[in-house]
Amino acid sequence: MGGQNSQDSTLERRSLIWNDNDIEDGTVPGGISQAEIYKGKFFTRGCRGKIEELQLYCIGDGADTITLRYSPHPCIGPLDEITIVPAAAWAWQAFVIEEMWNYDSLFIWVHACEGNVSWAFDAVEPFDGHESGDAGATWADLDIRPFIRAVYTGETPGDVPISGIINNVPIPGLSSHHVINNKILPLNTLTLVSEVEGAGYVDLVVCRVATQLDADHTYFIFYADDVVCFYWNPYDLNDWGFDAYTQPLSVTKFLEDGECVLMITKRWEFRRSFQVFALNILRAQFVYARIYPVLMR
Repeated sequence: MGGQNSQDSTLERRSLIWNDNDIEDGTVPGGISQAEIYKGKFFTRGCRGKIEELQLYCIGDGADTITLRYSPHPCIGPLDEITIVPAAAWAWQAFVIEEMWNYDSLFIWVHACEGNVSWAFDAVEPFDGHESGDAGATWADLDIRPFIRAVYTGETPGDVPISGIINNVPIPGLSSHHVINNKILPLNTLTLVSEVEGAGYVDLVVCRVATQLDADHTYFIFYADDVVCFYWNPYDLNDWGFDAYTQPLSVTKFLEDGECVLMITKRWEFRRSFQVFALNILRAQFVYARIYPVLMR
């Protein structure tokens, strides 16, 4: 008996995680959301393992798309997303993942949904729906059951989940990712230059403004989860004595009315997004930003 129990504890579980009314393909559901976004489903335990696919009971026109995002829980940004084109019939549509999931909980939500796609739900307990009115910054309980399932081919039989995932180094992490953008900066207009969504930290940001009158008066503003964490322009930084050798904030290139480059190696942690904006109240500019995040995966 002991040997059998020991063997059972090492074998993977192949299972379907679900909470719906067992609806079968071809059945028109009682609750229908057409093109609705930022509504999702939360599985609170037992989700660590290999996710083969996510499933959504939905219908489309064979052309319009729907995108699901997923994360460990509603309080952090997406760890990944996947988009499909649903068929023109009510059915369980597969979003193929085939990746290991290292967290004990799983939150899945509709991030984007084109006009001819509808997805199903019901209003029967136990409820597990959530909705957001601010693009995922906060989530409220919703008394529905979205028809979303998770298919596992390598679910663990039960072990200690990863915890402390918000303020610690993300494990595992994706550190090779970087986000680059070049943007025309209109006069006196706060403009998003670069953005990364997810959860993790940034420890290197490079910002550049091209040669132009008043280029050195261009402000770069960083937001971590919609909170300002950096607000400087090259002119002020140079005036305060920052140069190529001051760290974690370096002005590696400075010219009045010319090209200016900032390199910031300070670490900022975020749970949903990190954004670089730019602003110049004197003249239109051409700006550039590169973000190097380490993201939870």
